[in-house]
Amino acid sequence: MKKIILIAGPSGAGKTTISEYLKKHYDIPRVITHTTRPKRPGEVDKESYYFENDESFSKLHFFEHVKYGAYQYGSSKEALDKAWERHDLVSLIVDIQGVKSYVTQLGEQVYFLYVTTSTIDELKERLIRRGDSIESVKERLSGSELNKLSDDLEPYAHILVNDNWQETTERLNAIISSFKQV
Repeated sequence: MKKIILIAGPSGAGKTTISEYLKKHYDIPRVITHTTRPKRPGEVDKESYYFENDESFSKLHFFEHVKYGAYQYGSSKEALDKAWERHDLVSLIVDIQGVKSYVTQLGEQVYFLYVTTSTIDELKERLIRRGDSIESVKERLSGSELNKLSDDLEPYAHILVNDNWQETTERLNAIISSFKQV
């Protein structure tokens, strides 16, 4: 059966780092998602995201999509199916509403990793270090409730408090091991 690891949590918690770790250490690729936001330094179109404009974004067939501020983000059904053609297990970075949509529609095909930090100050520092403007950091952190783990999703979640990378990878390795035994 094809499976998907959903990775969700507040901005700056380490979702992309975890997705990259899964690819490097377990050959679990990330489904490429779409966004209308501008590329950040070092990002590559069709690798980091499919960078879209509003018109091209509106023509896609989405499994789920969301708008943060002026920008849209979403995962297309076509991208998921294409990833599953090559791999039985893939990962996808989504927001909490996306997790709900996938759990509802795919049920047992979903593994859910909720990534967070122990403090909001840690999130703020990470966002600033990665180059986000102070205004953007304030906006993202004020919207952090949007990515808070809800009571209805908690039973599905494997929670990773990503304060210490070594501890996070040890926990992640144990979780992936348990997924592969199912």
